[in-house]
Amino acid sequence: MLKRWGTTFVGILTGVLILLGTLIPVSPLRELRLLLLQWAMIIAAFAFMLAFLHLLRVNLARMKKFKQQGMLGLLTVLSALGTFIVVFTFGADSAYSQFLVNALLIPGEAALMGLLAITLILAGIRMARVRPLGETVLFISVAVFTLVGMIPVLPLLGAVSGWIQKVPAMAGLRGLVLGVALGTILAGLRFFAGIDRPQSEE
Repeated sequence: MLKRWGTTFVGILTGVLILLGTLIPVSPLRELRLLLLQWAMIIAAFAFMLAFLHLLRVNLARMKKFKQQGMLGLLTVLSALGTFIVVFTFGADSAYSQFLVNALLIPGEAALMGLLAITLILAGIRMARVRPLGETVLFISVAVFTLVGMIPVLPLLGAVSGWIQKVPAMAGLRGLVLGVALGTILAGLRFFAGIDRPQSEE
């Protein structure tokens, strides 16, 4: 009982001190806020290290348990270890690290985004078969106009696609960001009130 409420009290006190140091940037609140943030970054760095070791452990166990997934696990382990060695040896700003980002990470992200676009189109078509409603037709139409409008030889559709991306899509994105911000504030208030205790064992 004491351990559970003790960790909750420490978490609430830390959050309050950081909030006060942000809203009232005077000494010693400002220095205390910076100190707490530095501690948080150190803890986050160790958390990333633990996540990296957990990734290696899970994939090594998968290689032993599932023979058909051995090649995928081996590639994951070799990629993780190779990236760690390169960044740790030469630094994150070195030419070798930038080569990994530009030659592997960015093309991989672009491929995933392209796959996501195709997946959305297929999901819209399947949704139209199940529920042929107005919003389904609107979703498919907007997705097709946006994808086809990116072709350089169709300037009119390109203008429509640009308008869709700048006006309705941006409005929806800002609505999502606003919802995330409000949810974060609500989660912080629940944490300060002691309603949510993510650090507790129960």
